[in-house]
Amino acid sequence: MISSLAWMPRGKARAVPNKYEPTDAEMEQMRKEARVLGAALPPGLNDDDEEDWEDMSGSDDDEAAAAAKAKAIKQASKAAKVAKSMGDDDLAEYNLDDYDDEEGGVIGVLGPAGLSVFASNDQDPYVTLPDEDDDSDLEEDNMIRPSDAIILACHTEEDAHTLDVYVYDDSEGTLFVHHDLMLNAFPLCVAWMDTATKDGAVGSFAAIGTMDTEIELWDLDCIDRMTPAAVLGGVDKSGEGEAGGGSKGKKKKKVNKDKAKLKEGSHKDAVLGLSWHPQQRHVMASASADKTVKIWDVPQEKCLHTLTHHTDKVQALQWHPTQASVMLTGSFDRNASVCDVRATAADWKAAGKWAVSSDVECVAWDPQSEHQFLVSTDNGTVTCHDARYAGKDPIFTIGAHADACTGLALNPLVPGLLATASLDKSVKLWDIRGGKVEYMGTRTLDFGQVFCCSWCNDPATPYVLALGGKDGKVVVWDTVSNTSVRQSFPTGKKDADYEGVDEALEKMKLDGEDSSDYSDSEEEEAIQKAKAGAPSTDKKKKKVKVKTSGKPKK
Repeated sequence: MISSLAWMPRGKARAVPNKYEPTDAEMEQMRKEARVLGAALPPGLNDDDEEDWEDMSGSDDDEAAAAAKAKAIKQASKAAKVAKSMGDDDLAEYNLDDYDDEEGGVIGVLGPAGLSVFASNDQDPYVTLPDEDDDSDLEEDNMIRPSDAIILACHTEEDAHTLDVYVYDDSEGTLFVHHDLMLNAFPLCVAWMDTATKDGAVGSFAAIGTMDTEIELWDLDCIDRMTPAAVLGGVDKSGEGEAGGGSKGKKKKKVNKDKAKLKEGSHKDAVLGLSWHPQQRHVMASASADKTVKIWDVPQEKCLHTLTHHTDKVQALQWHPTQASVMLTGSFDRNASVCDVRATAADWKAAGKWAVSSDVECVAWDPQSEHQFLVSTDNGTVTCHDARYAGKDPIFTIGAHADACTGLALNPLVPGLLATASLDKSVKLWDIRGGKVEYMGTRTLDFGQVFCCSWCNDPATPYVLALGGKDGKVVVWDTVSNTSVRQSFPTGKKDADYEGVDEALEKMKLDGEDSSDYSDSEEEEAIQKAKAGAPSTDKKKKKVKVKTSGKPKK
């Protein structure tokens, strides 16, 4: 499954990522962590029990060794008898006495001259390509061009957890995994950031919230790295810290957490949401199942503030795009909240709240209207609120989906273009300009339930939407291929540019019906012929009943 994804700005990735080589200090730290984890294992799985098992099986090993020794002695004795029966004349032809003193080549499989060995390929007449050509080809394959768009996707398959780094080339319409990083725990959310180390160096990092209590910061410019560049919160491996929280997980997890000590300021349960500050680049906020929101100084790996204004799991959060101290949060207590972190850290009652119809799934500020924000819930509704009027009725309510609305994305570059994704396996587009809602189209994906969606943040491709879901696939949808989008927004494209798209995809039953009988190559062929990504088949705008209260009055 793809639990979360995020776009990286173009040109921020290193062209050729470094190859990771652990230092002695890092190797020692990994050994130390292994010992800590071993000590935390429940009875029956620790190292002492393993040694006891080896001791118990020692008698069997001794018997096997004795039998092998006896067999070897028997074979040596037989060989000695054969050699003794051979006369001197039989061995003379091999000239064994002068074997080590012989000069000249050794006759081998390549002829009398023997096997020629050269110090380097430059001296070998049969090697015509210099060594550096091979290295340059490898570097070219691994190179990330400045024009490439990067997608970070949290991928889980059974017990394996990875961060997949996708490269999307919009000019060729290709999408592939450039490299991946093995994660230590189940990933729940991801955010890209460019500052994460104590030395203050600017780079490219992924912050990942996990099912455990920690936030891992991974260096994206390094391939095959085994450990994160930094960790916020989590288990204190130095042996100092505060007692772990009472997470209601599996029995084995509960035993481990009870025994482990957490770092000072750490979350005490799973990290469900992350938001990197758009202005203060060293600051990040996290939401957790422990009912708190924490503000972090990332380079110092230190928790600055803990907010406790929610009474249940905090599912989502986002910093305001222009007001540095303002944050939007959403919780399972069926409330969305807007707060000034400085005031709320001192008094939780300072946070303004808006009640919603069900548990909050996603929250998002409207980048084109600084006072408005949207909230999606697990009953499929989307509501729009004015942050200036706490507790007031929503500006409008959309019955967007029949199941939980797990994805909510307002386009930062195209005013009013909204995308919603759901567990009902569909993605929908909406025009919400001027406080009025107009339905644009639907695409039903073939990978099952949709868990996340995100618009590309690059002006060159503002209509490209990335999606992730249950089947572990990442799909990129060029929404310009949707007829309603072309008619309503300034895409610069004409209907003639996408002639045949609807017919091709309708024939393949890719939109709204089962597409399991069709391969990815067939879909790609249809899209290439139509000069576009996969669209919906809606040719006309569809009106949706929307509950609207209008703009709140003072």
